[in-house]
Amino acid sequence: MSPWTRGGPAAGAGVLMSLLIAGHGLLPNWRGLGNVVDSALPWFGLAAPLLVLAALARRSWAALAGALAVTVAWAAAFGPALLRDPAAGPRDLRVVHQNVDYFNPALPRTAAALRDTGADVLVVAELRDDPVLRDGTVDPGFARLIDPVLPHRFPDNPGVAVWSRYPFYGRPQPVPGVVRSRHAVLRTPWGDVSLYAVHITSFRPEPSVIARRNAEMAALARAVAADPGPRVIVAGDLNTASTDRALSPLAATVTSVAEKAGTGLQLTWPAALPLVRLDHVLTRGFTAVGSRVLPPTGGDHRAILADLSFTRSAPPSP
Repeated sequence: MSPWTRGGPAAGAGVLMSLLIAGHGLLPNWRGLGNVVDSALPWFGLAAPLLVLAALARRSWAALAGALAVTVAWAAAFGPALLRDPAAGPRDLRVVHQNVDYFNPALPRTAAALRDTGADVLVVAELRDDPVLRDGTVDPGFARLIDPVLPHRFPDNPGVAVWSRYPFYGRPQPVPGVVRSRHAVLRTPWGDVSLYAVHITSFRPEPSVIARRNAEMAALARAVAADPGPRVIVAGDLNTASTDRALSPLAATVTSVAEKAGTGLQLTWPAALPLVRLDHVLTRGFTAVGSRVLPPTGGDHRAILADLSFTRSAPPSP
């Protein structure tokens, strides 16, 4: 048997994997299968070294060609993120988000780390309620660390809490169709900013759960698309990978800061060894000047930090 005919199954696996990487969006989303494949996509590249080992073991040029096909497809999809130069420039607004985990045993340490980021807007998912009042307000120990540096806090905590350096108009409202969400307009020195703080339904490979997640993502995308504001920020735990097709309708109207100004894949979950980016900051009407994932400080997600610049021709008003 020649080197081109040995290793046929390995070569076929490589071709199939490369086609999935390149054309995963064409896979039917039967019972959420497409969403699952989309979310796992960055890790399909691990097939390449396995196929190289198979090629060496079988002395097969065919298996090696399969490994090359996977490598090329993966590099085309994810190489730009690895090679992107870090953005640079002055920032006007720093947005930080973390899912801090309801069962976080180191919540004060997490709060201190978030306080020290220099955030202008802080969005926190899965922050415990006040254990005494149990009225949907935030854990008082966490608030004591954040309130002195970010004086404007959304008045309730429906699974997502928000602090801001700048005041907001009226009372924040839920986003229709998104249970754990709040929307408000912030008053900044450079103009109003429409902020969506969200924690989308968790993603698990169960059709009913995926359907609920997808419905919430679609509702969020509709709300953001209909927002007339010139400057929009969406921040939170979307429970949606950056490669998941469910993100596409939202990404059509707002842009990922990580994709514009970050380096690497910027994975956030799980905190100990991140495998997927579930946490996002997306914007419209800003220039993205920086994005990074912060070291773990407790909880099961890592925090993300996004630096933004306003587009303006005049200095901010005093």
